Amino acid sequence: MQKRTLLKQSLAIAALGLSLTTAAHALEVEGQQVPEHAEVSGQSLLLDGAGLRKKVIFDVYVAALYTSAKTADGAAVINATSPRRMELKMLRGVGASTMHESFVEGLEANTTDAQLAAIKPRVSQLEKIFADVKKVEKGDLITLDFIPGTGTKVSVRGKAYPVIPGDDFASAMLSIWLGQKPVQNDLKAALLSKPS
Repeated sequence: MQKRTLLKQSLAIAALGLSLTTAAHALEVEGQQVPEHAEVSGQSLLLDGAGLRKKVIFDVYVAALYTSAKTADGAAVINATSPRRMELKMLRGVGASTMHESFVEGLEANTTDAQLAAIKPRVSQLEKIFADVKKVEKGDLITLDFIPGTGTKVSVRGKAYPVIPGDDFASAMLSIWLGQKPVQNDLKAALLSKPS
């Protein structure tokens, strides 16, 4: 009788431990743990979604989108008046100039000529950041914090760079993943919450 009770207690403790482990790691993508929350500008954000960026046959990075309220509407995230975050966890080494070029391609695909001309000096600021970085390695984290009324705060490997000003630049950057012509359709779908 005592053995049975002891076994039940052991199983209950094991189940509790498993549920706590599961709660702490809400999502795993390509072996990368994606936290449920992030904090931007003093505001707690929720994981909206996460997915894998592939280029041809290569896994490039795991992207995670954090918002103040989960949504399946990419345009709502792009135009939100609350903080947002995009995290890119690198799965392979990539030259910083290649990374910048891929961002520029995404901007060109999702902005008008006039919009692109308006943000061009700030795209140059982003280029300077990547010139300083030189190369992102497997395991590196690129964090893009979009702070309304302030701009876009870029961090690479924990090093914060000067804020790139403008809500228009922040919206254009988010359109790379969430716009009408996203960098990858299934990544866009993975980043946005599914309606319940």
